Amino acid sequence: MSQIAKRNFQARLAVFFFFLYAGSAVTIWAVNIPEVENRLQLSHSQLGGLLVFVGLGAVTTMQFVGRIIDRMGSRYTTTLFGILLGLALVLPGLAQDAAGLAAALFVLGACMGACDVAMNAHAVEVENAYGRPIFSAFHAFWSFGGVLGSIIGGLAIAIKLPMLLSMSGYGLICLAITIYAGSKLLPPQLAHKEVHAKLSKDESRKLRKDQDRANRKYLPTVLLLGFMAGAGAFLEGTGVDWSALYQVKVLSATPASGALAVMVFSGAMALFRLVADRVVAARGRLVIIRFGPLLSALGIAIALLSPTAELALFGWFFAGLGISAVVPQIFAISAVVGEESHSGRNMATVVGLCYAGVLGGPAIIGLLTAVMPLHIALTFGIFLGLVIALGSLKLGKALTAKA
Repeated sequence: MSQIAKRNFQARLAVFFFFLYAGSAVTIWAVNIPEVENRLQLSHSQLGGLLVFVGLGAVTTMQFVGRIIDRMGSRYTTTLFGILLGLALVLPGLAQDAAGLAAALFVLGACMGACDVAMNAHAVEVENAYGRPIFSAFHAFWSFGGVLGSIIGGLAIAIKLPMLLSMSGYGLICLAITIYAGSKLLPPQLAHKEVHAKLSKDESRKLRKDQDRANRKYLPTVLLLGFMAGAGAFLEGTGVDWSALYQVKVLSATPASGALAVMVFSGAMALFRLVADRVVAARGRLVIIRFGPLLSALGIAIALLSPTAELALFGWFFAGLGISAVVPQIFAISAVVGEESHSGRNMATVVGLCYAGVLGGPAIIGLLTAVMPLHIALTFGIFLGLVIALGSLKLGKALTAKA
């Protein structure tokens, strides 16, 4: 193995770690939510309001992390926020009241969001170094990380280990691994900071204005990508957040059987992400973005039309399979649309709008269920699948024009 091939392989393993780490950070916190609710004596509505701070922190940090990536490079940014995420995992266990928890969750969400953008940006660099599609596999490790975090958190709860110890211990271990993994990421390309350092202040200011102006014409495409990513995240949330409830409330499944829908949906997502790169290599990213949502919409339709809970599982399987690789491909495209000097900011915009879908999805379905039955409300997922597919037609024209 040549030195370059070895370097690329080590960077790939390091990015796998960061995706595993980010996915596990979400669930090791999530499994401890009931303990926090009891310890701080919060009502369900109070807890729901506080959980919004995770998303607010993520969306807020995405307003500036793209600039850090563009100035300093994704290697530095990924490592920095990986370290900060390890420290942030300590904070929820230290909260003594609702205000403290809100602050802790805002910081945790901010670190999660920043790490998410940075590691995706570096994943694109690693894929470019390999010269073939490997991006979807990184997102598979995010899914596996979710499983890992829930297992570790669940075992800690089972042995009655305090939340502060379990989350702090896990965060500090990941922090230590982050320092090592960060050293294995690809060396930074010529950072824009170095380019501007060679220019006078007036020349640097003019260059930035020219780059801003050049990137502005790509803003509609970036916003389209963000809207499609948000819709894709909404579809993912439909399966993860609502499939079990649908099975139990509409199809009269037992709670244990209802949980199978989430397992089937999530399992299909994780499995296809492992092989999606082969499809991308053979057919391109747009094929997955165009036909994946259609398959997902068909799967939801099958689930909603099924007379039994057992048959509905087939629908949830196809729904998970179809949507699994859509958002990763949109992220990958967002890093190469527009001016190279703005790649981090463009990706941050798309990921930020994706998070809006994550945050807004449950709320929208919840509002719809107030005026219509659950199975009717879930047809909104079918509609979004069709919208993403139509959006891919516009996206295809935009990418062709750029080329």
